Amino acid sequence: MTPLATACFTKPPSERPDPPWQRSASSRSRVRAGLAPALASSALVPALAVVYSIPMHITDLEPQVNNAERVNVYVDGHYLLGVNAVIVLRMELRIGQELLPEQLEQLRSEDAEQQAVDRALNYLSFRPRSREEVRRYLQRKETPPYIIDAALERLDRLDFVNDRAFVEFWVENRDKFNPRGARALKNELRVKGVERDIVDELVDKDQDEELALRAARKKATSLAHQPGIDYQTFRNKLGAFLQRRGFGYEVMTYTVKSLWNELKQEE
Repeated sequence: MTPLATACFTKPPSERPDPPWQRSASSRSRVRAGLAPALASSALVPALAVVYSIPMHITDLEPQVNNAERVNVYVDGHYLLGVNAVIVLRMELRIGQELLPEQLEQLRSEDAEQQAVDRALNYLSFRPRSREEVRRYLQRKETPPYIIDAALERLDRLDFVNDRAFVEFWVENRDKFNPRGARALKNELRVKGVERDIVDELVDKDQDEELALRAARKKATSLAHQPGIDYQTFRNKLGAFLQRRGFGYEVMTYTVKSLWNELKQEE
């Protein structure tokens, strides 16, 4: 293999085992800094295209030292790239196999998609997310748009991304821990990128009176026990509390009167 090909296939420091003679961290940083301008040069792109057009044969498939879920692929005795082990199994790669240019492109594309899916699954592990939330997260990670689309399509098929299920989760969660009016819920869901027709269908304002009573009861009890509090003060403070949580004027008025009468009867 030519010196250029050998240079192109040199194993990157981030994916090779740590040999006993490895340079110090500061030394590695200086080396990487010195190589950066050359690697960024557009003049290297045509040369890489020539190298990858040469028939190659897989000579080793080696699990990475620091990440057993990824495999280092070697061709003609030289490191080529690291990919997810799932991709290696799915493409049925094996030692001795010829690796065609189109297979290499498929390998890179599928690995990029798998990385995007893995990132999205980790993001989803904390709580359900809307489809748009996942898209925005991958954009922040500088994932190419076509990879994001492919990853979302796979997540759709697996039902990990489902805006209807997300809305149901969000409404139930709010109902249980922090009741809010339909207006506030709809605003929250639209900010998260859920389509208006799904939000309008699944968020029901008919439950606002019940939710407002639950949301305001603790606050109303605290206000009612304040010495010398009158109805007007009670109304102003509890009404503002309910409005901040997205309840409309009619629901607010009904809730304030109901809780005032209930608490005064208990005295």
